[in-house]
Amino acid sequence: MDKLLALVKRPPGADRLAFCEQLLDGARRAIAQQPQVSGLVLDLVDVPAEEAGLRAGGQPSYDAVVEIWADGTAPSATMPLDLPGTAHVYRVNETIERDYERAWPLGERSPGVKSIYLARRRRDMTQDQYAAYWGQKHAPLALSVHVGMWRYTRNVVTTSAPGSDKWDGFAVLHFRTAEDLRERFYDSEEGRAAIAADVAEFTSGGRALHTSEYVLKG
Repeated sequence: MDKLLALVKRPPGADRLAFCEQLLDGARRAIAQQPQVSGLVLDLVDVPAEEAGLRAGGQPSYDAVVEIWADGTAPSATMPLDLPGTAHVYRVNETIERDYERAWPLGERSPGVKSIYLARRRRDMTQDQYAAYWGQKHAPLALSVHVGMWRYTRNVVTTSAPGSDKWDGFAVLHFRTAEDLRERFYDSEEGRAAIAADVAEFTSGGRALHTSEYVLKG
């Protein structure tokens, strides 16, 4: 099953929260008309900074993340849904390292906060080396140290649409509550230091998006 991931930016001058509402309403309507789409998750970047344990101020780099699983997707990163705003689209290989059991209806906001970390690989690594290190070295460490993590997936980019921002992978960490994100991200100060040192072994910078998840199909 192919997975596509899109980072969506609102048009210049548009209100961010109003744009998120428009995107959610449009995705709910469109999903019924797309039988080839077997799964659709919309992640809205609307979590207040203080809820995620961050200082207030500034604007996120993107306003939403769209995750789509589709049958018969072309090898290129082609999104089967029309998205408003500007969409940076990536085809990814997804690995689920830890999963939750969904106990709430489709379309409702999922509990907690879903944090999506956008990463670039170290320039002295190939994409294959980057993916191997992430899976074999970093993922086991992350599962051990991030004790409040409810769900964890690795998404390694295989293809990106022309004009898309350059990202090599997306780490998706879901926390059952905002408190778990703020207070239980690390098991200890030693764990925090171990994660920082290990991240530097295979990445060269990135961004974080703290989102509300809506599972619309799947």
